[in-house]
Amino acid sequence: MSQVRLLNKRLLKLALPNILSNITVPLLGIVDLALAGHLNNVGAIGGVSVSSTIFNLIYWNFGFLRMGTTGLTAQAHGIQDKDAMGRNLAQSLSIGISFGLLILLFQSPLLRGLLSLLRPEPLVVDYATTYFNIVIWGAPAILCTYALNGWIIGMQNTWWPMLVSIVTNVTNILLSATLVIGYDWGIKGIATGTVIAQWLGFLLLLGGGWWLFLKKDKATFPDTFGALKIGIRRYFSTNVHILIRTMLLAFVSFYFTSAGTRMGTLTLSSNALLLQFATIFSYFIDGFAYAAEALVGHTYGQKDRKTLLLSIRILGVWGLALAVLVSLIYYAGGSYFIHFLTDIPEVRQFALEYIGWVYLLPITGFLAYLMDGIYVGLTATRQMMTSMFIAVGVFFLLNTSLPFSDPNNALWCAFVTYLLIRGVILTMMLPRILMPRNYIGVGTTFLETEEKIRQLLTSKYKNNIRLAPFYTTNDSNGSGREYLNTVAELRSSKAPELLRQELKDLEKKAGRGSKEQGDEVVLDLDLVSREDEVLRPKDYHQPYFQMGYKLLV
Repeated sequence: MSQVRLLNKRLLKLALPNILSNITVPLLGIVDLALAGHLNNVGAIGGVSVSSTIFNLIYWNFGFLRMGTTGLTAQAHGIQDKDAMGRNLAQSLSIGISFGLLILLFQSPLLRGLLSLLRPEPLVVDYATTYFNIVIWGAPAILCTYALNGWIIGMQNTWWPMLVSIVTNVTNILLSATLVIGYDWGIKGIATGTVIAQWLGFLLLLGGGWWLFLKKDKATFPDTFGALKIGIRRYFSTNVHILIRTMLLAFVSFYFTSAGTRMGTLTLSSNALLLQFATIFSYFIDGFAYAAEALVGHTYGQKDRKTLLLSIRILGVWGLALAVLVSLIYYAGGSYFIHFLTDIPEVRQFALEYIGWVYLLPITGFLAYLMDGIYVGLTATRQMMTSMFIAVGVFFLLNTSLPFSDPNNALWCAFVTYLLIRGVILTMMLPRILMPRNYIGVGTTFLETEEKIRQLLTSKYKNNIRLAPFYTTNDSNGSGREYLNTVAELRSSKAPELLRQELKDLEKKAGRGSKEQGDEVVLDLDLVSREDEVLRPKDYHQPYFQMGYKLLV
């Protein structure tokens, strides 16, 4: 069987369980909105929409608990590091529990503050408050679920999260429908079904993680507090970029809903229904994005560059095919779906005026979702953050400057373009990220030449080089001389022999040989390692290299 067929088979094995489980997630949101939409009060739809936006704004900020955990765990799985795999789970669960309890503690000021920003109409506030005050008690379960989902997917298992998602979401739907229709609980019934299902999902994932991996010694859970500190710097450096990126994502969602509230409850409710189309597609394409996190992270951890590049190309083909298919389905059946979601005539009519934007969502958005998965697998989270900053800037620029007479059209146009910009920028940045990382030891006895060295290297390699802060060390040969040192990370696919020659040329340009006297060293540049391959062991293990290396990796 060819490698392409093998990768397609492996990709589908990872993606299909995610897609099947994700189908139940938008179904859950649809049922909640449909139940609210049939309470014969437009404020109920707005209330569910506003409170859902508030929860998104809170919980999306902790998306790193899933994404960061998946990428780091998949890479550890690629090299079969049991300690790292178990440690990633422990670190993520510790953070999830801690912040879940903090959210419960500060739930009242959180609700007041976010409602004051959204400023919905009084009737919407009543429904949103009722829903929020019940569902908030699932906060610890939700954050720990993020961690467990990310970890299990990183362990290359997607079928257990699929089963758990299906069970919990079907439970949620049945409970909510029973409480609303059978017992006339109204919006309290929708919220109660949701919070019970959230805790059920957490317990099932926790039990599955122990039974599938920890009990079978496929990962080692740390048994001391000190063990949690190992690798914590990389854990936080990876996740802080995801946190900032997710905060920006949540801010766009918050602003979108807030803009709708300023245009009136009818616009707010109609946009909430139209956003269900984006939600449905996101969960389909996220099936492949989650598979990308696991597959890309695993192959990247193994340093299998050929398989990595082929996997990314195959993911792109699947993503585009899915986007075209979903766009056609939306075009053919979008109006029928709107009628299913609500029987309020004015909401139906108003939503259909903007349904054209929905047809564009899959085509303009698939790259953003897919690239997020690829970048998580690569743990290239800084670039994810950078692309989001640019896309958010474009979103607000367009929303305030587009010459639409209808502000809701401007809002939708800005949102669709924002999705497109995210995907395009990440795609353009990918070739550089996939270049091998070369680590160069830098040293000189001329302690005042830091800026000259920095300029010399950056003028040669531009944005492809990154330097750790400079520091001084004593000569390892015991001469008593002080050296100014740092380590540079250079992204380059050039052969090591060519890089060594370039570094020697830079040494000569700096004056190596012609300007030195006695024991003086104008500039010493050594290619010490390439990815995880040590090229100069005698330098690699010395403090003058390790100090800077640890600041970069």
